[in-house]
Amino acid sequence: MTHFSIERRQADVLRIGARGRRVRRGSLLERGAASLELAIIMPLMLMVLLGFLDIYNFMRTQSTVEHTAFMLADSLSMMTTVFNDTGTTNANALGSVWNAANLIAQPLALSTNGGVIITSVCDSPLCTSTTPNTATTAGTPKIWWQASAPWNTSKAVTKETTSTILPTYWPFRSGDSAIVVEVFYVYDPFPLVRGFWPSAPGKTTLYKRVYARPRTNVPLPLKDQSLE
Repeated sequence: MTHFSIERRQADVLRIGARGRRVRRGSLLERGAASLELAIIMPLMLMVLLGFLDIYNFMRTQSTVEHTAFMLADSLSMMTTVFNDTGTTNANALGSVWNAANLIAQPLALSTNGGVIITSVCDSPLCTSTTPNTATTAGTPKIWWQASAPWNTSKAVTKETTSTILPTYWPFRSGDSAIVVEVFYVYDPFPLVRGFWPSAPGKTTLYKRVYARPRTNVPLPLKDQSLE
């Protein structure tokens, strides 16, 4: 083997070694870049995931509030009398109505973070009428009685006033009546942080108001059960 061949082989070995070092250096750089990209992307992906989760929880909560209001209004429209009693032995007692609201609203803790208000509406001069309405002339809606659940939060403030009893599109004729159910729920998107950050923003009060006509076509009265 000539001296030239030995030098050439040594040069080849050096070139191969340098190439291997460049490959290893490139691999390390690629791994470092991938780790950096992952460190940047993961928090963004987590924020997007939490955003979608919050949207889902909000929509589910709003849907539950609306469902509770519709179910209560439908149930009350089939009653002939509501008893001013906090007990639950009678299905027509207010206590049973509040209990039903809690059950319908599950898994929401309505009795802790919400409220229910019921309003009975009648035609001003005919509130105590027991004769079904057949008139076609316009009536004058009046709040006959209103009841609130005993566990209502401070956010549960009725929107039923003397000037906003019924919507303008609601036909109300002489002798007509109506039932209005209002359901409230204080939605908190960050309940887990309230322990160490009580004033964290984000709380909002979800609200649904539903109107129904009594199936009896006469005003729904509120009576003392002890007098029945």
